Amino acid sequence: VSLRGLSSGMPDAKQTTTLDILKDASLSGQRVHFVLETDRMSYAATHMITNRVGSVMVKDANDRVVGFLTQRDILRCIVHKGRPVPGTAEPMGWNVMVGSVMAQAKDLVYLSPEDTLEDARALVSVSGKRHIPVLSGSTVLGVISPKDIARALHHASAEAQEQSAKTTYVSTVMGRRGIPLGTRLQTSGDQLYQNFALRSAVCSLSHPHKASAGEDAFLLGPHMVGVADGVGSWWEGGIDPAVYARSLMHASLLQCAKHHTDQQFAQRLPSKVLDEAWSMLRRQRVIGSSTACLVALDPFKAELMAANVGDSGFLLLRRHRAKEVGEMMGSLDAYPSDAKRCGQFHVAFRSPQQLRGFNAPFQLGRAPDSPEHGPDNRFETPQDAALVRVPVRGGDVVVLATDGLFDNMPEQEVLEIVEESEGVDEDTLARNLAHRAQELSLDKSIDSPFALLAKDNDICWGGGRPDD
Repeated sequence: VSLRGLSSGMPDAKQTTTLDILKDASLSGQRVHFVLETDRMSYAATHMITNRVGSVMVKDANDRVVGFLTQRDILRCIVHKGRPVPGTAEPMGWNVMVGSVMAQAKDLVYLSPEDTLEDARALVSVSGKRHIPVLSGSTVLGVISPKDIARALHHASAEAQEQSAKTTYVSTVMGRRGIPLGTRLQTSGDQLYQNFALRSAVCSLSHPHKASAGEDAFLLGPHMVGVADGVGSWWEGGIDPAVYARSLMHASLLQCAKHHTDQQFAQRLPSKVLDEAWSMLRRQRVIGSSTACLVALDPFKAELMAANVGDSGFLLLRRHRAKEVGEMMGSLDAYPSDAKRCGQFHVAFRSPQQLRGFNAPFQLGRAPDSPEHGPDNRFETPQDAALVRVPVRGGDVVVLATDGLFDNMPEQEVLEIVEESEGVDEDTLARNLAHRAQELSLDKSIDSPFALLAKDNDICWGGGRPDD
């Protein structure tokens, strides 16, 4: 494990590569840190704190990289594996070997030295990974963190290049040091936030070539909505794929029903609801698997929260509005010249997807031979969900769907249908989207999003992809 030779200076943002970022980090005294898979978690934690790093590579006795460990992994280990010592609050039993907690090498994402700063920023955003190794062949050159990306973006800015280090510190940091006396945390009962509500509707169409009622399922509630896509290959074993998807959404609904007031529900994160629903299905030994995406609106904050496992997901569509004098526009309001937009709306946010490979999404599930306790590496758990929080404003449109829509309908066409459906109710808009997606799935003359992705993976596919 080594770093290449160093040179000073950072090019502009469009030219900055991950190798440039590593060189800049090296000049700040950073290097690649590692522990052995047989080391204990306490040693890894001490190593990170001593060296002031947020992650370490993990290697085996033959110096081969076998995994990756972050500070978050250590905290999860203490919470999940630790047991309180009688009479104290101190946990015990968490100081296990690193190899039993680390992220496996096969599950890591990585960058190459030629990847750009924008590639690095996009990979952090889409993958949900905060620390990403940079590989040259089979050699680890270093690890890039969000802090490194932020530093590179700052150094590449014209303003930073024109200022001295002291001027930059004074103008950037000095005026923001120290939280004012009397600062308090915002609570859901405070009235500084405008109350928001979801107006939701659903349209569910089964596969046009199947006689069954379909393998997709949904949750429709006042503050939380969700979709699940049962994995169709379970039919080969005589198991109805719809059972798991429907059971998961029903269990999620039961968890939501436990909270009768807006104040109670505001504390119910989609990740927590998904975990409780999944745990219920494990206890009931429900066989099957599905993707899942739960989306909730905090009724007191202008914020959408989501937990997504697999290739279902949502688009947040926002209406353009003129910028008034003195008004600051957020990143979701602005859009670059090549952004997906149509008429009055643009795509302000798209949820990240999770795939093991082409057409092989992450999925929650249980097989007949799954262990009663412990992990089953054939499936994911709610701990693997991509978690997002997105600011919203009144009039935003959220399109939540399974891959039956996203595999067949380009985002531009989604925008066009929303634009054409201006003024109609939510039920009509949902029907318009679902029926158009089904029409496209049967069209053999188009290059659907699924067909384009298939060709990128050297698979010959033309037209749409019939599905629920």
